Amino acid sequence: MKATISTLGLISLALIMLSGCASAPQRPEWLSGDTAKYRSTDDLLGRGEAPTLEQAKDRARADLAKIFEVAVSEASEDVRAFKSSAEGGKVKSGSESRVARTTLTHTERVLQGVRIAEMWQDPKTQNHFALAVLPRAQAAAGVRQEIAQLDEATQRYLDQSRDAKDLLDKIAAAEQAVRAQAERDGYQKTLKVVDRSGQGMPSSWSSARLRADADDLRKRLRLAIHVDAASPPTLSASVAGALSAAGYVTVADNEADYVLDTRVNLTEPVLREGWYWSTGAIEIQLRERAGERIRGTQHWPIKGSAQEPAMAQQRAWDQVDAVLKRGLGAALTGFTMGKDNP
Repeated sequence: MKATISTLGLISLALIMLSGCASAPQRPEWLSGDTAKYRSTDDLLGRGEAPTLEQAKDRARADLAKIFEVAVSEASEDVRAFKSSAEGGKVKSGSESRVARTTLTHTERVLQGVRIAEMWQDPKTQNHFALAVLPRAQAAAGVRQEIAQLDEATQRYLDQSRDAKDLLDKIAAAEQAVRAQAERDGYQKTLKVVDRSGQGMPSSWSSARLRADADDLRKRLRLAIHVDAASPPTLSASVAGALSAAGYVTVADNEADYVLDTRVNLTEPVLREGWYWSTGAIEIQLRERAGERIRGTQHWPIKGSAQEPAMAQQRAWDQVDAVLKRGLGAALTGFTMGKDNP
C-alpha cells in the first residue's frame, strides 16, 4: 500500500512538472535567424528588444535600416573618388553631403514599406521583442520604377542639350541630366541592397562622363566680371575664384559673351547689446554683352558681428567671400533654367 501511494505521488509530481513545461512560452525562432515564414533571401529583417513594445518596434525598424547604411556610405565614397580624380585631389564635402542626403531620402522612402510582423514578451525578463519585415520584391519594384523614370528624364535632358541653340540652355539641360543621374545613382545603391542578385540596374550613362560634359559646356561660357567701384579689391578676386571653382572661365570685356555684375551693400557697424553688427546684401546680375538682355539676378543677405567695429565689418566681408564660393555656381545654373528676369 505504501508503495502504491509512493508511486502515485511520483506520477503526480511528474504530471505537474510536465504541465509546467508545457505552459512555459517557447522562444520564437525568428529571434535567432531565418524561419520557414521569414527568410533573409525573400525579406529584409530587423530585430529589436526593449522594455516597452513601442521601443522594441522602433529598434527593430532601426535594425533593418542599418542594412541600407552601406548605400549611403558608398554613395559618398563615389563622390570622393570622382572629385579626387577630377580636381587633383581636392574633395568637396558639400557634394558628398548632398549625395548622402539624397541616398538617405531614397532609403527612407523604401523603408515606408516596413511592417512589424511578429512580437513577443519574455516572461522572465518582461522585455519585449519585435521583428520588422520588408519584402525584397516589394521594395525592389518601387525602386526600379523610380530608376526607369530617371533614365527617361536623363535621355530627354541630353536630347535638349544637344538640340539647344543657346549655350545657356545647353548648360541648363546638361546640368539637369547630371542631377537626374546623381539621383539615379542613389536609387541604384539602394536597389543593390534590396535586390537578391545584388546587381541592381546598371546605368547606360557614366555620371562622371556627364559631369565632365557639363563642365566642358561651362568652360565655353565666356564671362566678364564687373564689380561696384566702391567695393574693396578683394570682391573681384572672390567672384573670380568662385566662378573658377564652379567651372566657368573669366575673360576681358571685349572677349566676353556675358557680363556678371556684382554689388555688395554693407552698413557701417552698429552697436547693439554690446556687439557691433554690419549687415547688407550681395546682388549679382547676369546679362548678355550684346543687347544687354538680363538673364537672371540673385540676392543673398549678409551680416557680421564682433565686439570691435572693424572686426564686424571684416567678418561681413568674409561672409561675402564664403557665400559666393558656396552659391555663385548654383545661381548661374539657375539663370540657365529658362528664367528671363526683366
